[in-house]
Amino acid sequence: MEASSKLNTVDLNALRIDVLRRAAASYLKFAYPSGDWPETVKRRLDWTESEPPQELLTKPPFEKAGKVPGTQTPIFALRLGNARYPHMKLQIQPWPNDAGLMLSVNTHDQIAGLDLALADAQGFKELQTHNQALKEAIEQAWENEGLPTFLKYLRDYIEHRAEESPPANGDSPQAES
Repeated sequence: MEASSKLNTVDLNALRIDVLRRAAASYLKFAYPSGDWPETVKRRLDWTESEPPQELLTKPPFEKAGKVPGTQTPIFALRLGNARYPHMKLQIQPWPNDAGLMLSVNTHDQIAGLDLALADAQGFKELQTHNQALKEAIEQAWENEGLPTFLKYLRDYIEHRAEESPPANGDSPQAES
């Protein structure tokens, strides 16, 4: 998909912090349905209004979560957790769109080679199932709110490509006689 070449030139200051704030608010409704957020989460959401995105995202509470494959563009994360698991993250990927970003949830619970006792393994598997359902619910809510997610990008990309494609049988439309 052609966005990767554009990602090498993404300006972090083009990221819309208002979109990020909306995404965080929506995330928290699902992650903490009681509305009671841990103090650490409250502190992580205490951002300076006037701070440019380049400065905001490159220091705590934001973390670098990797790079967009094939680019030097960093992916950022904000560890907001959920009521059962404190390590789930809201991920922010710079992206060439109107918001300047793409959102996702990283459950941060995929631990390779983890050797748990049988009793612990079942509990951890249940936690992973819970986290995955929460991830899907949050990302669906973002979709419903029109926030930039990978699925929205993919849907738009496919629709755009379909509009550009010639007819499937290779015949060009001809005027009737």
